[in-house]
Amino acid sequence: MFLAHSHIPRMRVAIQGERGSYSEEAAHLYFKSLEFELLTKDHLNEVFDSVQSGEADYGVIPIENSTTGSIRKSLDLLLERDVRVVGEVKVKVSHALMSVKGSIEDVRVVYSHPEAIAQCEKFLKGKNWIVIPSLDTAGAARIVADANDPSLAAIASERAASIYGLKILARDIQDIPLNITRFFVISLKDQISEGADTTAAFFATSHKPGSLWRALGAFARRNINLLWLESRPIKGEPWNYSFYVEFEGSINDYIVREAIRELEGLTIWIKILGSYRRMIL
Repeated sequence: MFLAHSHIPRMRVAIQGERGSYSEEAAHLYFKSLEFELLTKDHLNEVFDSVQSGEADYGVIPIENSTTGSIRKSLDLLLERDVRVVGEVKVKVSHALMSVKGSIEDVRVVYSHPEAIAQCEKFLKGKNWIVIPSLDTAGAARIVADANDPSLAAIASERAASIYGLKILARDIQDIPLNITRFFVISLKDQISEGADTTAAFFATSHKPGSLWRALGAFARRNINLLWLESRPIKGEPWNYSFYVEFEGSINDYIVREAIRELEGLTIWIKILGSYRRMIL
């Protein structure tokens, strides 16, 4: 008699970018030895679509870079979409210039993601190159590999160079040597892991003097440390802003729940994105 093995579907993780992208590296770093199917998407909103539709169990999205700051598209999508932040992962980003062959003197056109271009501003400055934005760094490497033209180059990771068979012309070309991108792991449902120590949220206050100061007092009175505060325009409401905030503590903590309850009475609305464990590098 033969017994059929029950089929356990693999976890599916959506990223923006291709194989060799920093988002792929973040996914493997976060999920480590767990087996998962990687779903590559061209645009960030498609990662959110994939999670919300159930196509993907998780999405991995860039949220902040230590050199260029917040990834505003990600912040806006976190506000607009019904997803939860369940994890964080940080990736050390080291950019390289790569092409099919030849030398740096042959380069005339450079492809890369706008964030990578901004992070390599000093390297690019003064070079008479045409710089063309692409959907992601690994996609830029693929474009250059497919073209097989030494006048074309890409800014991407060394892993992307290995995947697409490109020659590295220059290493560590980012402006700041210690260049880190922080990623969020998103899901449809709350998953507060053991050791969760950080919470992310959005809120909006009235246009009255001191309204933001009073709202932030809900944290100060409880000695809750704020890690990040940034304003974002509310779409369809010109000159009105929401505030993105990250603060220490989990929504499982009594003191955090008390702060949120007070904040609800001091704001027009509040959206808790989730609590997660902060990664230390």
